[in-house]
Amino acid sequence: MQRLASRLAPTLCALLLATSSACASRYKQDADGPTYAAQAKLSVKVNKTGVRTLRVEMIHLAPPARIDPANKGYMVWIAVPGQPTTKAGFLNYSERRRRGLLVATTPHAKFEVIVSIEQNSSVTEPSPKVILRKIVARSS
Repeated sequence: MQRLASRLAPTLCALLLATSSACASRYKQDADGPTYAAQAKLSVKVNKTGVRTLRVEMIHLAPPARIDPANKGYMVWIAVPGQPTTKAGFLNYSERRRRGLLVATTPHAKFEVIVSIEQNSSVTEPSPKVILRKIVARSS
């Protein structure tokens, strides 16, 4: 039995190392007002080239137009210190299910995810209506 364990140990270690990059870092965060009931589930996965895939899912999310009729949606941003904030895109929002989802990529190992309420998609920086801020990091 001990010989079998000693022969399998290197194989198990190699398997764990090979699959570790497929694991995701997961985060949960409550949203700020005016969407106090909303919760975010964030996950970051690293592929073989070092690019990170960010998945942002928000639940219990109020329709943006109910907060202010001028609002068009929830925008996700990626902020890295010393660089301009990057627009990842609008959450794909379902008013019936009160959920939003966005999948984006970034080459940065550590970054801040920002979700803001926006009145149009052509904005170049987050509005003051930020409902979520979360620093995430996923090493390769």
